[in-house]
This record gives sequence, C-alpha cells and structure tokens, in this order.
Amino acid sequence: MGLESRTIDRVDRQILHALQISPRAPFARIATVLGVSEQTVARRYQRMRGAGVVRVLARQEPTHRPNASYWSLRIGCRPGSAEALADALARRGDTAWINIGAGGAEVTCQAEVEGDGAGLLHHLPRASNVLTFSAHQMLHHFPGRGEVDWILPDNDVSAEQRRFLGEGMPPRLGETRGEARIGPADRPLIDELTRDGRASWARLAAATGWSQRQVAHRVGELVGSGAVFFHLDVAEALVGMNSAANLWFTVAPAHLASVGARLADHAELAFVAAVTGSANLMAAARAPGARDLYHYLTTKIAAIEGIHNVEIVPTLTRVKQSHSLMVGGLVREPPR
Repeated sequence: MGLESRTIDRVDRQILHALQISPRAPFARIATVLGVSEQTVARRYQRMRGAGVVRVLARQEPTHRPNASYWSLRIGCRPGSAEALADALARRGDTAWINIGAGGAEVTCQAEVEGDGAGLLHHLPRASNVLTFSAHQMLHHFPGRGEVDWILPDNDVSAEQRRFLGEGMPPRLGETRGEARIGPADRPLIDELTRDGRASWARLAAATGWSQRQVAHRVGELVGSGAVFFHLDVAEALVGMNSAANLWFTVAPAHLASVGARLADHAELAFVAAVTGSANLMAAARAPGARDLYHYLTTKIAAIEGIHNVEIVPTLTRVKQSHSLMVGGLVREPPR
C-alpha cells in the first residue's frame, strides 16, 4: 500500500499522543484515558506499527557517556549528490534525524561523536561531494511540551491524565534521577529495546537471562539516570504534519535560557537545543502546512523578545528519524 492509502483518524492520533507522553504505558491505561477498549488500542497500535506509521524505541543519551557529545551537521552538497550522501549517513549507527532540505542542496544530520571527533567530523568535510560544512555542538537540550504534544496540538489530555499515563513508568528524558550507566551486561537489553521499545518484560527477560523484576528495575535505573530514553519515530505526513523545517535562531546570550525554555513549550516544536555557532539555538518545527508554519513564525515566534534572527530550512525529504529509516514516507527498521 502507498502512503495515501493509509488512513489515520483521531483515535489513532490520540493513541500516538498517549505514547508520546508515556511510550511504555500499558494499553489498558491508554484505553482508560481515551475512553475506548483495551482491545481497540492494542489492535490499532499493532496496525500502525506494522504499516510503518510508528516505532517505539529506546535510545542511548550520548551526553551521559564519557567523552561523548551530540552535534548538528549542515552539509552543502554538489548538485545531485545529496540523496546518496544522506543514504550513506543514514546507515551509520552514530547518526539520526537526517534530512535533505534547502532546495535539495543541503543535508542536515545529528551525530553522536566520541572523543575528539576524529571520525565523522574529520572525514566529512574532505568528501568530494561536500561543498560546505558546519558542525554545531549541542550544549543544552530544552525538554518541553512540544516533544509530546506536536502529534495532537489541539489535545485535551489533562494534567491528571498525563500523570496517570506515566504512573509507574520509566521517567522521560530530562527527568533524571540516579547515576546508573550502561555497562557490557546491558547490551542485550539495549539491543532489544532499540528494536522494540514496547517489548514485554517477559521478552526482555528472555533476551537478557534476567528475571522480569530485574529487567524492570534495570530499565528504570537506566532511564532514570538519563542514560537511556524512549522515543517515537512517526510517519509525520500520515498524522497530518506535512511541513517540517529546522529553525536556526540567533539569540542574545542574556535571553538564551529564557527563549529556549519558552520555545520548548510550543507544540509546534518537537525539539529545541542551545548549540555552538553564530546561530546559537536550533529547533525542529512541525506544522500541517506552509500557511500554518508561517502563522506560527509571525505570531508566537515574533512575540518572543531576544530573538535577533531566524533562518528557516524546510525539510524536503526525511531520510532517517531517531533510529528508523524513512522509506516512501514510512518508518522502517534499519538493516542489522
């Protein structure tokens, strides 16, 4: 089936929104919040997952590893070479959020860098098809409403329902507590959760050789310390978000923290971070269409004091999300 043949209705979007709020929430808990049956939630989720609408997965947080950092790369390419470069980058394990934008001449990429960055950061600028290259280290991530509400910006989930969805679940990125670090013994657990972030405790126990209680405790420790977080990769166009863009803000240093926090509260922005470079704040915007993006820029963005400039780089093609490849606009697991 093609992209246009899949119909995602409001109940589907509500399920996805609930999973954004709490990615491992039991189907029964989601059903209670939405006022539908547990079987309906389970059936619809499995259908969407099988159709390439969504994948729930776990990711390691690079900034919680010694000598690791996270960078945003902007790569200007020779005409006709962007697609091949983006595809090559997408198959690497240290890259995420790869887009082709700026009229097809620029590839943007998030990269995890170990040590002094002698690998990807050193070799990319020397590639024959690369005309321009800039690397921006992520200094601070601003968690906020946009990371969980962009799928359903007109949501009506109450604060009490949000707490109910997350009750007993591992905390989200930014809600760190504890000092657990990933060790060699955790590798089977991380590998299984990377394939399926909603894998049952029984399946995780089978993969690790631990008990279900030990698995649940260890997941709680790793997520609680910030070493691991759960994420949804979503086929954005299928949930009605047809316009995506990276926004590069130039903000007065005195306003950087306040502007970042305020932007993170916008449902239109799925990610906000302070970065190095002349543009010191970047964000990932989602909107139903170009008019909606324009309205957002000329109202909510325009109202924020301290923003001197904003560069808008529209996404033409999404090649990779957090971990999943995008094939025909659908979410697919990378080759092992």
